[in-house]
Amino acid sequence: MQTPLSAINGIGPQRQALLLKLGVQTVEDLLQLYPHRYEDRSQVLPVEALSRHLGEKVSILATVLSEPAERRIYGGRLLTEVTVGDDSGCLTLTYFNNPYIKAKLRPGKTFNFYGPLDRRLLLHMTAPQAEQMRAGQKPGILPVYPLTGGLSQALLRGWVRQAFELAGRKQVDPLPEGLRQKYALMERGAALQAVHFPKDQQALQQGRRRLIFEELLFFQLGLGLYSRRQKERNAYPVFTIDGAFRHLQPFEPTPSQRKAVKEIQADMRGSYAMNRLLQGDVGSGKTYVAGEAAYSALSSGYQAAIMAPTEILARQHAAYFRPLFEKLGYTTGLLVGSMKPKEKSAVYTALADGGIRLVIGTHALLQKEVRFQNLGLVIADEQHRFGVRQRAALAAKGEKPHILVMSATPIPRTMALMVWGDLDLSVLEGRPAGRKEIRTYLVDSSYRARLSAFMERQMKEGGQIYIVCPLVEENEAVELKSVEALLKELQAQYGDAVDMIHGKMNASLKETAMSRFVAGRVKILISTTVIEVGINVPNATLMILQNAERFGLSQLHQLRGRVGRGEKQSFCVLISDSKNEKTLERLQYFCATTDGFAIAQKDLELRGPGDFFGDLQHGLPQMRIANCATDLELLTVSAQCARRIMQDDPLLEKDANRRMREQVECLFDQNGTAFN
Repeated sequence: MQTPLSAINGIGPQRQALLLKLGVQTVEDLLQLYPHRYEDRSQVLPVEALSRHLGEKVSILATVLSEPAERRIYGGRLLTEVTVGDDSGCLTLTYFNNPYIKAKLRPGKTFNFYGPLDRRLLLHMTAPQAEQMRAGQKPGILPVYPLTGGLSQALLRGWVRQAFELAGRKQVDPLPEGLRQKYALMERGAALQAVHFPKDQQALQQGRRRLIFEELLFFQLGLGLYSRRQKERNAYPVFTIDGAFRHLQPFEPTPSQRKAVKEIQADMRGSYAMNRLLQGDVGSGKTYVAGEAAYSALSSGYQAAIMAPTEILARQHAAYFRPLFEKLGYTTGLLVGSMKPKEKSAVYTALADGGIRLVIGTHALLQKEVRFQNLGLVIADEQHRFGVRQRAALAAKGEKPHILVMSATPIPRTMALMVWGDLDLSVLEGRPAGRKEIRTYLVDSSYRARLSAFMERQMKEGGQIYIVCPLVEENEAVELKSVEALLKELQAQYGDAVDMIHGKMNASLKETAMSRFVAGRVKILISTTVIEVGINVPNATLMILQNAERFGLSQLHQLRGRVGRGEKQSFCVLISDSKNEKTLERLQYFCATTDGFAIAQKDLELRGPGDFFGDLQHGLPQMRIANCATDLELLTVSAQCARRIMQDDPLLEKDANRRMREQVECLFDQNGTAFN
């Protein structure tokens, strides 16, 4: 359905431009602009019962009892007051700077008033919404849509109703009747009506269930079609695996690491090119597994590329891999944005003629000058920092190479399949041998003296310390610790043993500071969240997070993961003077667990799927009504349904599935993903 918005009365070019900001370009889009919440005005209270609901939003059915009175108050603002009531009592309503309300609220007229209730001398409501009631009409459940400047709820509700009459009622249902019956789903037209114009809560929930199921099913069918397209003939088969890389390690791999390596090597030996996600919590040992994958490619005569999200991490990977692979007879190279043109040119030449077998870099690897002799493996580290298209752009440097993406964002397997559905999944569980659980504490500023003594003890015992601040510079508008202010404070006490690193510094200064910290010459590194991803300093034993309330749970978990990477006991201290109960509850929850999956689930619940999955799903269709945090049951059921359909009809070619295929193609084509 591609009916233009001009078919809706009241939508001209200017309003079409406003709707475009909400992602609405057609009548179909308007029907899929789902309410993000509802106002249940059907639960009408008599005035005599209102005193038990102070501070809540309430719905009343009341008649205007007096002529609205207008007067000017401080600042020239217009104040309008009016008395309304029902058979059980009366209350006062107040409106500010609303010159139209007096003409609307005429004495004797009956309205449904909805808004927050308070008490002054009498019961009172400030600027409640007012909907005039016809004889016998009852208040209902009103949808509340996302807005942009220049649009109102009343306009959107009217336009959606027109869209439904134009296109919603007569929609052909894309889900086969047998599937609807099996999963007890409403027809699509009825579901749209129930979601946009619910007659009661039961109808609303049934309508939402149908549309959520459909969205999740189409998403997973699309990923199934996409992954079939991605299954290319294996152009870079791996041969014998001799274990030489493992023998260079000073540790024994964990069972989880061994299993992941086996899965990767099986893929690389198989009939199709590998497309695999390696998911593991912070500190679970993903880098070692990546090294094994790279060695498998190199020892079979191919080149490999590792793309990291930051220059610091790329250089760290290079420092780890270079000596290991040189012992095995393979040349490694580094390619990052801050390198001089002459240095980059030398790398370009060595990659093209095969002189460099393993290259580690940042987005610089995507430059058009980068050409490989025979790129057999692409590894994208910290996948959530790259979009699907960036990953594909690097893979395009070769002829369908193997792809391994790594993520330290621990999310449940079912959700991972939603986010990275085009990839097979390996999960690293537990920590490498010898690593202890990090002890985490929440304190306020009154503990600073005790914390200073604890820092000195850690340094005397040979440990190093990270201190993370939310700001680079002091800001008078907010009382937050900054990197620069703390640097001055601690350098006065510890001199050159303190350094700083933040995103505004140029690459060479960041590299110098990080190198000094890694080498142990710097004992205290003050930083912003630039160190969040992947930095590995086994000697670091204490992480201090200033103004911890400013960070999300998953971000706190990533930062905590910078310590505890050696055999010494490590600590994480959160400093917060927040008095907000929910904030303190969130931070205390973080202190009580080091389980990344539990923390990610909690973060998902608190932040909502939009924020949590925003970066992860870059390049894939966005959810319009489904919520991966709250719709887990439907996510699981729809995943099972999608698998059954794909097993029976892998390309959705049967007549019963044809309309689903059309809908899926439309959904993914909007995001630049084709299935042919």
